[in-house]
Amino acid sequence: MRMAGNLLRNSLNAIRKGRDGVSADALLAGKVRRMSLSARLILLLTIAVGVVMALGGYFILRQREEILARALRNELQAHAVTLQLTLEDSYRAGRIGDAQRLIDHLSENPRVFSVILFDENGRVAMFSNPLEAGKIVESPDAQRVIATGAPVEIVRRRGGSEVYSFIMPIRISAARRGAFEISQPAEFIKADYARARRDIALITLALFAAIIAVVLLVMRYNLLRPIKELLGGAKAVGQGDLAYRVVTPSGGNEIAQLASEFNRMAESLAEQRLAAERQAEGRLALERELRQSERLASVGRLAAGVAHEMGAPLNVIKGRVEMLRENAGAPAEKRARNLDIIGAQADAITDIVRQLLTLARPFNLRREAIEPSRLISTVVELIETDAAKSGVKVEVIGNNHHRPDVVEGDLALLRQSLMNICINALHAMAQGGRLLIEVAPEERRVNGGPFVGLRVSDNGSGIPPENLAHIFDPFFTTKEVGKGTGLGLSVARRIIEEHDGWIEAANREEGGAAFTIWLPAIPDDGRRR
Repeated sequence: MRMAGNLLRNSLNAIRKGRDGVSADALLAGKVRRMSLSARLILLLTIAVGVVMALGGYFILRQREEILARALRNELQAHAVTLQLTLEDSYRAGRIGDAQRLIDHLSENPRVFSVILFDENGRVAMFSNPLEAGKIVESPDAQRVIATGAPVEIVRRRGGSEVYSFIMPIRISAARRGAFEISQPAEFIKADYARARRDIALITLALFAAIIAVVLLVMRYNLLRPIKELLGGAKAVGQGDLAYRVVTPSGGNEIAQLASEFNRMAESLAEQRLAAERQAEGRLALERELRQSERLASVGRLAAGVAHEMGAPLNVIKGRVEMLRENAGAPAEKRARNLDIIGAQADAITDIVRQLLTLARPFNLRREAIEPSRLISTVVELIETDAAKSGVKVEVIGNNHHRPDVVEGDLALLRQSLMNICINALHAMAQGGRLLIEVAPEERRVNGGPFVGLRVSDNGSGIPPENLAHIFDPFFTTKEVGKGTGLGLSVARRIIEEHDGWIEAANREEGGAAFTIWLPAIPDDGRRR
């Protein structure tokens, strides 16, 4: 049994070492996680088979030992019965010498350790083993057998060896009863047991080798190779190669079904990608058409706006020139009046061109630190007269939230942007109203940076919802002809965007509209520098 256990441990260690010579202790220390699937399966199968075979070998050896012990007892009992009959016949016939010769003859049998003949008092009368003679004078067990007449089976040690003994009663005469003891050494059982253990160990080793070889072959050709093929396919598909197909094993087993499903999945993915590419190309073409249409529409609106805005001044100029040509002798005062009108219309055209250039040309910003309150106060001074004429009351709310907001930008351009928004609000309140200019109480943060809001609110008619998306488009206006070019808000947004900010427009719940200019604030540490 110990040999089988050692064989099992050696086999496990050999398998755990692997091809790279890694020791079993290193594997058990944490490298089991990095073991391949084949090594894990072989290890688990080997452990399971080894445990089953070890248990089976143990029970077989136990059964073998019991069978050998039973055979030894049966053999010894047969010798005892034969010897009992022979000795009783010799005593009845009065041939005591035949009993001694029989006992001596039995001593020549290597499977018989000794034969001892006891008289009616339980004392030794004859002894087959001369080496043991004199060591036993009388035997309490023999006396008990003589007294009861029942045989006794005993395991004892004689001459340093373990022996099986049978003590049998015999009839010396009609009134006298003796006994004899026949012993057989247990070394025969141990020798047979050792041979059986060796045979089982060899059979176990052969089965181990056969099982491992079969498992390796089956796993390599029926499991590991298809799995590696599937792994390569998954890697190829993951890298975008949807044309890759794995080899389908023959046999129609689960691995073959898995390979077939994998190829079917790859085909489906390829078809879906092709369909997606076609859809993407269609969307891109549609987007290009939409962008082209939007560009053409923007160019059309711009051209229409330019034609509309410049057409009226040009018509006035043309009419005044014809009047001067037809009335060359007109009074000087009338000619001067016509020339003044022509100059005013030329200035209007120049203003339109200047605003268009403002939308198109890059700005050369002269940045400086600007306090929002300072910017608001300069704009209020510029619009006070127009506000008074329109009956609009201008209110300014300062920075009451105790936040030292400072923005960085071009003062002139920011003033123009804020003034354009304020003038647009004044035009929305032709019948008078209230214009509120303030620093927004809330603060915005974009990409971790703070932004300050300048809010202009009015209580006019507001912005129609359908026009909210177009109010910053060039030449978009709802005013009457001659009341505005539709470029003020476009220029304001362009200026604010050049300062990395944006403008929000919305209608107020209580009526009117609100425009908020968001400009990046200078951090406190930047101001201290």
